Amino acid sequence: MARKRKQKLHGIAEPMLGRDPLFIRLCSVFVDNLALILRTALVTGALFLVQDLSDFYDRVADDSVEAETAQIAIENEPVPAEDIAVIEPVINDRILHAKNCTIAEYREAHYDNCVDEPSSVYPRPEADPDDIGYLADDSPVMFASLDN
Repeated sequence: MARKRKQKLHGIAEPMLGRDPLFIRLCSVFVDNLALILRTALVTGALFLVQDLSDFYDRVADDSVEAETAQIAIENEPVPAEDIAVIEPVINDRILHAKNCTIAEYREAHYDNCVDEPSSVYPRPEADPDDIGYLADDSPVMFASLDN
């Protein structure tokens, strides 16, 4: 009699599942349905947008025609001078002081009131050589001598 050979497995094979797990199948079905819903919503929204834009362009065209006919019908009449309201400028002491501080002579005369210290834009006015306020007595000069 012939000997029957036993076949041995020579390696470890991964188990083959006939179907995916239930959780994986539920997730894939949910994603497929959500994609279908979003595609349908996108197409529907595009249709509504196109319909609204066509209505909008019709309204704009009608309004422009009405505006042109209205402008043709109105004649330009000059407005009398009495109807134009004259707006008087509001000038108080603070505004007048700020305006005067832009004038160089006034700013130099009232430097402390006009300019905040330190200012790199408006330097402090310096005294003229003839200005008596800046005169000072010379310090006395002492000489050394050898007196016995």
